[in-house]
Formats: sequence, structure tokens, C-alpha cells
Amino acid sequence: MDDADRTRSCVQKRSFRYGVAAIALCAAIAGAPAHAVAWADDTVSDSTSSATTNAGPAAGNPADPDKPIAGDEPGREDPQAAEPSDGVTDESDDTGVPDSETDLHPDGSDTEPDASPDTTAPPEEEGEDAPERVPPTDPAPDIPVASEPVVTESDSREVAESVRDELAGSRPVTKAAHADDGEDGVAVATLTPPAELVVVTVPSTQPAPTHPHAAAETGSTAAAPAAVVSPAVDQPTPAPPQPLSPIAELLELPGRLVNAVLEVFDFTASANSPSLPVGFQPINDAIFGAFRELERQLGLWRTPVPQPDVPTLTYTGPTTRPTPTVAQFLNASAAGYVLGSTPGGLVPFTVDGFQMSDTDVFSGMVGRVWATPEGQLIIAYQGTTGGSHLLFNPLITVAQVLADLQVVFTGTTPLAFYDALDFAERVQAEAALQGYTSDDIFVTGHSLGGWEAQFVAQQTGLAGIGFEAPGINTVVPGNGADSMFVNIGTYGSSAPYMATDLPGLQPFMPPYVPGGGTKPHYGPIVMIGDPAAMTPLYNASALWGTSPIGSAVFLVDYLMNFFQYHLPGVQAYHLDVTPDPGIVLWLGTARGPVHTGYGTLTIPQLMKAASDDGILFRP
Repeated sequence: MDDADRTRSCVQKRSFRYGVAAIALCAAIAGAPAHAVAWADDTVSDSTSSATTNAGPAAGNPADPDKPIAGDEPGREDPQAAEPSDGVTDESDDTGVPDSETDLHPDGSDTEPDASPDTTAPPEEEGEDAPERVPPTDPAPDIPVASEPVVTESDSREVAESVRDELAGSRPVTKAAHADDGEDGVAVATLTPPAELVVVTVPSTQPAPTHPHAAAETGSTAAAPAAVVSPAVDQPTPAPPQPLSPIAELLELPGRLVNAVLEVFDFTASANSPSLPVGFQPINDAIFGAFRELERQLGLWRTPVPQPDVPTLTYTGPTTRPTPTVAQFLNASAAGYVLGSTPGGLVPFTVDGFQMSDTDVFSGMVGRVWATPEGQLIIAYQGTTGGSHLLFNPLITVAQVLADLQVVFTGTTPLAFYDALDFAERVQAEAALQGYTSDDIFVTGHSLGGWEAQFVAQQTGLAGIGFEAPGINTVVPGNGADSMFVNIGTYGSSAPYMATDLPGLQPFMPPYVPGGGTKPHYGPIVMIGDPAAMTPLYNASALWGTSPIGSAVFLVDYLMNFFQYHLPGVQAYHLDVTPDPGIVLWLGTARGPVHTGYGTLTIPQLMKAASDDGILFRP
């Protein structure tokens, strides 16, 4: 054999050895006991979705901690790493972290022991008579292929290093390290040429349980760290709301002119609006004062029959989640009654120069979207009659009243609720295009608007605050007691008591059931004002059905208390909020306890404060 043939034979043997060694090395790595490693997709996924995982070596080889090992290509799924071993859905599985120490094998790994065969063959025989195992360069189908050559340890190491260098030079290798207990994120080690270790802390974006019962219901005791994403993709910053287009400004001009006239006559107001020195407040006080005297003459202020205790809630969850304030929610709700108004401190959320809104005359649903300075969106639904909007759209009142009666006297859900849900879903889709997430979107409303906001929160999980809303006909387990949607009702107002989780209007309403019933609220209930204001309603409700006169007394007392305590100006007084805008501020009785500082609270802070004050109740 000449030198050229000998050289060609050596090259062929070495190439074949490298190929076999690479295959053996990959098999050894795949079968080696190691922790599961979470490989993230190129796009950011929701923390509740299943993470794409790839079982590979843990960060730090137990046999050789200083020797980095390249993993397989990302995007391949390992069923063992993707499924929780205890059968409980747990967000921590997205990172490949075992649920508990009991899931680990005795050697500390969470994968099966190494079952791969030993790929190291016996050393080659020495001497010139040793048979050469040279595979044919292009074997024909009928020619048997020689047996595989022996792979030495030095050859395996050489091939492993070449494969590692090639992978390190072509793409970064990202490994998810197990986060220690109490850490807020996951350490990510990225190997890029030159071999450089970069440690990045990714804070968790999974919202913590909003209520102490939330962890028990979900089977989790703490929020899991967010899934690791490589390459890192920053959360897009919401685009600042764009101003209204000139055409949109022109279309809103008539409503603003009408509202300016109403402000002068004290029917509506804003923080800096002019008003008459003497408004309708004295007339309002005289009317309700005379009615209170009539209630006393009828014996409605006597000590009522004791009512069942309503189960309270104790909020021990976090109070750090950023949300709009109580004042922002209330002002956005009140703006639904004031034509041409803008809630104090908020701006319209625009699409193509127009505020995103929807009005359905046939169902009675009206919704508008407002943006806060903090980069959040509030979907505000309009209450019954729509206030000064009736000057331009009076027919919608018929549909809104019918929706009210349908919820109260039937077990069905009106079309307006489904229209509100459809509008919220369209807002979410449009907001996502502008950089907002679902955590940035909230719902609110007053009266019928609060009803619709409740339903939307129940169906979508959006957070928010509803004011003066009765219970709804769709019932879910727990009724959202651990949700971030809160109902605020006023003692004396008949609207929030049109439910089965608050006693007082039975037998006019279905039977009271502590923490539920057929028409419960969705979300915790915060009651404000003076509890003694319910005394006339408690006594009047006992007259319902006893006689025509008794039923008439109840209905009159129901309506008068409704107008005295139900309107947004009364809630603004008790919540320590300067209403902007206000609607018919002089109608109602704004006296009694003031919950100082409530207006500046976020949703979790409100639940904490109400819990401490003993006015947070279970739906």
C-alpha cells in the first residue's frame, strides 16, 4: 500500500471514528441522570401554558462541574419533564423544577437513572497483524459493511470538544438553573463565544394569589417564577394614548356644550366647573327630610327583626399589584352618566383617532375605554338611563330598564351582558396591539354598568370595581371570593341588596344563602356608609306580600331609599373622593361615616383596608 492509499485509509478511519464517537457521546448525554432543563420558545408564552422542555444535563455536571456540556436543540419536548408527577397543575413545572424533594431520585436527579449501554469499546489490538476495520467508502447493497471501529477515550474527548466548540460558535446555549426558595426570578446562564458566563435575573410576572383562599383552590401555595425565555424578549411598553382626531373632537362638541349648560345649573359638575351659588340642595334635603318623618310615622324606624350575619372575609394577600385607584374607577363609572365629560385624570383610549367605545340601542349596553397616567385601561359600562346622554339617545332607556327587570325577576342573563363581554374581548385584542396585557385592563360601572362589569369579570377574570350592583344569575364555584373584582355597595341603597348573598329584601328576593344563593354577587363585597340606614328597608321588606297596602309601602320605601343612597355622589362622599365628573350631586343624602383615604387605594389595598375595618364580605 503506497503512502497516498495509506493516508486515505487513515482519513477514512478517523472520519468514521469521529462520527461514531459523536453518536455515542449524544447517547451518553441523553441517558445521563440530570435535571430537566426548560427551553423557551422564541415567542413569549403565558405563564399558565405548558412550557417547551428538553431534558438535558443540569447546570454543572456532577462528574465534572467545570466542564460545560452542550444540550440538544431547543423545541424538542420531553414528556417526563412537561407533566407534573403529582397530577396537580403547578406553574412551577414550567421551569422544570421538581414539585418537591420526593420527586427526586436518590442521586438527586429528577430523571430516570442512566440506562444507556457503555459506548466505550475495548482498546484495539496492538501490532501490525491487527485486523484493520475500514468501512468501504461506498458499499453496495449486497456487500456487507465491516463492523464499527473501536472508539478510544481520547477520540471521544476530541470529538466532544469539537462538537461543543461548533455548537458554542453557532448559537447560544441557555440553561435554566433551579431558583432557590424565596428568590423572585430564575438565573439564566448563557454561553456565547468566547466562553463567557452571563447571569440574568428574570423577575416573576405571575400574579401572586389575590386572596388567602386562592392558593388552596389552585393547588399552589406560592406564585411560580416566570418561564425562562431565550432570546430575552422585553415586555413591550404600552404606547401612550393618542389624542382624539379633529373629527372626533368635532363630533363630541355638542355633548360638551350641553354639559357646560348643565354644570351651570348644578345638574352635573367637574372639579373646576362653575355652578350657581344656591343650587337644588335645599330642595333635596327638604324632600328626603319629609320622607324620613313619614317612615317614622309608619313605624319603619323601629328596631327591625334581627338579620342573619353575613360571612366576612379576612384579606391577607399582597397589596403591591398596581391597579387604578378607587377614585379613578368611580369617576370612570360616573362619566357614563355625563354627556361630553372626561373622568378626572383619565384620557380616552383611542383607535385611529377615536375613543374606543360601543353603544347598542337594542340591548342597552354602552361602554367606553379610558387610560390612566400609569398605563392602565379602564372599561367603563354605563348605568341605567345614562344621565344626560338621554338628550341624544332617549330610546336606549327602554332596553336598559328591560335588562334590569330581566336580571331581577328571571334566572336568565340579558343580551346587554353578552354585548359587554364581547366589547371587553375586542378591547383586549386592540389593547394587545398597543402593548397592553390583560393585567393592564380593568372593568367598572355603576348600577347596571356594575352588573355588566361583574359578568365580564366572572367570564374573563379581569379585575375591577363595580358600584351599587345587584347579584347576577350566573353562578360559579366560590363566586369569585378570591378574585380581584370588588363590589362596593352603600348601606341604605336597595340595589346591592337585590341579591341572595346579602339579607334584607327577602321575601321580595329569593332566599338568602350565606356566601351564595341563586343571585350572588361575583367578587368580595365592600359595604360603606351607616349600617343603621338599612333599618327602614328591613322593616318595609317584611310587609311585602302581606297585603296590597303593605306591598305598596315596601315599593315606595324601596324607591325612595334607592334615590337617596344609590347615586355616585353618595359613594364619592363615603369613599372620600372628589367626584369628577359628578352627576346630580344634590340628589341623595351625603352624610354619615367617611372612610378616609379609601379613594386613593388600589384594589388589593381596598380589600386590605375593608378587611381591617370589618366591612369586607363574602359573596
